[in-house]
Amino acid sequence: MVKFKPLHSLNMPFTFEIKKSINVILFILKSLGGKADIFELFGILYISELKHLALYGTLITGDDYIAMKNSVVPFNLYSIYRQLKGEGYLRNFANNFKEYLAIDEEEKIVAITDYNAGLISVSEANCLFEAIRENKNEDPTFLKERIMGYGWINADSSNNITVIDMAISAGASDTMLTYIKMSLINETTLLNENNAS
Repeated sequence: MVKFKPLHSLNMPFTFEIKKSINVILFILKSLGGKADIFELFGILYISELKHLALYGTLITGDDYIAMKNSVVPFNLYSIYRQLKGEGYLRNFANNFKEYLAIDEEEKIVAITDYNAGLISVSEANCLFEAIRENKNEDPTFLKERIMGYGWINADSSNNITVIDMAISAGASDTMLTYIKMSLINETTLLNENNAS
């Protein structure tokens, strides 16, 4: 039987946490030899997110996922990658991440420093390790097929993938889907209350 945290103690399970997310990227990169193609990196991250969502009802990074033609990318982390490449409208913002990440001549993302293990929970690390083990050294076509599931197919007209569609894609139980829906409602309510005050 799945044990759930009380909804009031979830601490915004679907809100992007930049420091934690950078550490998750560093964690994956370390497991991949220190650098990776951006679509391999984000594909493994997405599969990790699906696993964690189905098992625990929360995302690891809290990022929003976007369906692209041949992949899925986390919106905020992809924006950071583009900024590190010198693209996008907030290029100076990339300076905040240059002590952690770089882009090499092959346009691969490279870890400059080690990750902070204190920012990644045991459940998150387990899902990350499992996704890395399943997909490291696999043909890129295999990874592409794994990420282009229900969530990717059902992306909205702006290519956004909903958390619920991600959970369905991950095979979350009906009980977990209900839990995730309630968590989303609670988080939205808290955000609206904070914005109103």
